[in-house]
Amino acid sequence: MTNFAKAMTSTTKQGWKGHAERGLNMKLLGHDVPKTFVLLSTFEGFLFLFLVHAVSEASLSLFGGDGAPLNLAFKIILTAVFLLVGTSIGLFNKEATQSFGNYLRRLALTWPVVLLTGAYLVASDRLFIQAALPGALLLDLALQLTLVMLTIFAARVALVWGIGLAFLQTRVMVLGDGALADAVTRFVEGPGRGQFRYLQTIREWSPVAVGLPGAIVGNLRLAALPAGAPLSALAEMLKAEEIIVAVEDRTALPLAELLECKLKGIGVIDALTFWERESGQIDADVVGEGWLAFGGGFALSQRRRLLKRSADLLISLTFLVAIAPLCLLVALIVKLESAGPIFYRQERVGLNGRVFKVWKFRSMRAEAEADGVARWATARDDRVTGFGRFIRKCRIDEIPQVLNVLSGEMSFIGPRPERPYFVDQLKQQIPYYDMRHRVRPGITGWAQVNYPYGASIEDAKRKLAYDLYYLKNGDLLLDLAILAQTVRVVLFSQGAR
Repeated sequence: MTNFAKAMTSTTKQGWKGHAERGLNMKLLGHDVPKTFVLLSTFEGFLFLFLVHAVSEASLSLFGGDGAPLNLAFKIILTAVFLLVGTSIGLFNKEATQSFGNYLRRLALTWPVVLLTGAYLVASDRLFIQAALPGALLLDLALQLTLVMLTIFAARVALVWGIGLAFLQTRVMVLGDGALADAVTRFVEGPGRGQFRYLQTIREWSPVAVGLPGAIVGNLRLAALPAGAPLSALAEMLKAEEIIVAVEDRTALPLAELLECKLKGIGVIDALTFWERESGQIDADVVGEGWLAFGGGFALSQRRRLLKRSADLLISLTFLVAIAPLCLLVALIVKLESAGPIFYRQERVGLNGRVFKVWKFRSMRAEAEADGVARWATARDDRVTGFGRFIRKCRIDEIPQVLNVLSGEMSFIGPRPERPYFVDQLKQQIPYYDMRHRVRPGITGWAQVNYPYGASIEDAKRKLAYDLYYLKNGDLLLDLAILAQTVRVVLFSQGAR
């Protein structure tokens, strides 16, 4: 079967590891955004604001003027910080609803950031009125915010592990026969797929086969359907919300019946689009030029390029000033740890296939490729120094690439640039590999936040699937999502080698 079906099967076996935690989606500015994320972030955001207000007012009532002065602006800022930090570290992601320990770790990281922000706001307010900041005031603030976070925790436990999120499930049918339908069925039935309520795979869709009075579909016994009942009648009987069409030959599809399903409010989606939506990938081995040409997206306009370049310049200059002390410290340790230069410069392929030299803090021994042979980076690579392993894990070695962004060779967000030696190989073996060079390469990207470092041709194929998704759907909203997820990747050292 195709890589598409293999990827679906692989995802089923892995329990969604290595893939974007997307799930049941809703449209937001043209993007499919997980409803789990929308529900939890909206609910907990409003709950946080309400609790901060209620606890602050209660504190002022108890202690009078000695309570922590959280005015409305401060409360809104704290709520925004809570949502921003929570989004960045995946507090509202689907995976945080599947693992209690995972959620606790992320909540524990969010609490001190919110507390420090609150302390800064209160301290700034006190300094503005030239008043001292007593320790009792900070203690009161800490107690307030601790009570708020404990209540948020209790609400999450009650919502997710108490009543569950079954009301968010989409009731899906699969329409098709063969390997592709089998792959889709395994996917929606697989572990970690609580966002779906799988109903049935319809392998024969003629009216005679569909209209089976009193038939058992899945574990459901249907009421009698009249002979020759259409597909829409079965879908309504099962209360299906979406039909996934997984056929390789569309000539025999019951198009009129599928259209009737759509007119009755039942979603109809083909398997390729379903996979793109659920995994954030586009399988280059399957889609073909026609699908890419007519499938929408790929809005690589001059206006978007200009806006992105302007943002890159502004962020680069600000970022360089902010991290200058860290860069000096890293440069000193690199120099003291092992002989060789502080920076490592290596040829990479950039926009429109132009070759440039990327800047990185050196993380390997100076003689790592003394024989001149290019090699993939591997797990526990013995060429990496002790400190080099740390800065690679935290992605600190990538910081000097801000210089490449300033010079216009790279962007903050885009496909990772690859070495010319490997690009020549990959272009011969992977369809559409050159498409990733139609945008500036990035320090971070959609593939980087969803897949680990590549160390093989197969890894390059999987990462290209994410790169094609970014090329097709990339805009400001997706760029912001990638930046937020990059924080999670760095904090939890995901994908580093």
